[in-house]
Amino acid sequence: MTDQEVDELAAILVNEHGNAAREVAEERRSLHESGSDGFRLWTRIAAAVDRMLRLDQPANAHQHSR
Repeated sequence: MTDQEVDELAAILVNEHGNAAREVAEERRSLHESGSDGFRLWTRIAAAVDRMLRLDQPANAHQHSR
């Protein structure tokens, strides 16, 4: 799966679950055996979700400070 596809899946999770997307991705990762393709894929998706949520935080903090 390409990095773009991983980012798109992460964006869908963030859109559907908001801040809970991180936990959703980690839960789905836990359904797979450590080291398996599925585990590695969900690890990538969870990392992308984490990046997206961290990037969103400063924007939200700035909006609320006005």
